[in-house]
Amino acid sequence: MNIMKLQIVVLIEKYKKVTDVAAELGLKQPTVSFHMKNLESELGTSLFEYRSGRVLLTDAGRALHQYAVKIVSLAADAERSVKQSTSTSQGSLELEAGYIPATYILPKSISQFMNINLGVQFSLSVQSDALVRERLRSREIQLAVLHSTDWSDESFSFQLIARDEAVLIFAPGHHFEGVRNLTPEQVAREPWIQHVSGSSLRGTADRWAQLNNVRLWNRAELNSPASVKGIIREGGTVGIYSRAGIEAELALGQLKFTSLPGILPENSGFVLAWRKDHTLTPVQQAFADLLTDSR
Repeated sequence: MNIMKLQIVVLIEKYKKVTDVAAELGLKQPTVSFHMKNLESELGTSLFEYRSGRVLLTDAGRALHQYAVKIVSLAADAERSVKQSTSTSQGSLELEAGYIPATYILPKSISQFMNINLGVQFSLSVQSDALVRERLRSREIQLAVLHSTDWSDESFSFQLIARDEAVLIFAPGHHFEGVRNLTPEQVAREPWIQHVSGSSLRGTADRWAQLNNVRLWNRAELNSPASVKGIIREGGTVGIYSRAGIEAELALGQLKFTSLPGILPENSGFVLAWRKDHTLTPVQQAFADLLTDSR
């Protein structure tokens, strides 16, 4: 069993077609089919089944798949680490982040890093908080920036970048403006513009409602944090947002905010995260050091 065969197992599960797997690997279709049959012969069991033009994994194939993902990922990690093991002046840095930190926290740090390390190719992918965490857990990525209230996951190492506060936002002129001593019940009765499920801010909103035994009036659910702000800015609705993400609107007088009343969830923050079984490469460590120095 070699890495190529395991890569094919991973890609068959992803694409469900031999032609797509061949294109991904830069091989001819008969070559991929040969490796598939050879692997089945090697393991003495059927790994693939063909249905309506698609290739699916059998139960044995799915059992192998979970190990194939880890082995292929570790092999890629090893290759990257060796290539970047001697210098921070060249190589690449791949990073994934949630929408909020990617938009409001990372741009300055990334710009500084690129100006210092001219030979390093930087790549940033923006995903939902939940997906970034899952991809990190499954070894699909090595380094991530999370907007989180939960830093207790024992499989990750965390480095705090900045603290954050989740606040209630609304448009100027809203009847909450200037009101002191709001109650959770008053806030819950307002029409809410919610972040999509799986995001850190949605988790904070749901947790706050649970702690205060209220049910939120969710009028809309959006997967774009910028759109959440945009709709609330037009008036008539409220929502929850990162305090770090509304600085521009506050300066322009486009939004107002207040602290959430009642029992509050755990404090949130932005953290750099990597698996505990992964040793940061010199390039990754240089970026982590820059984030620490910029605090």
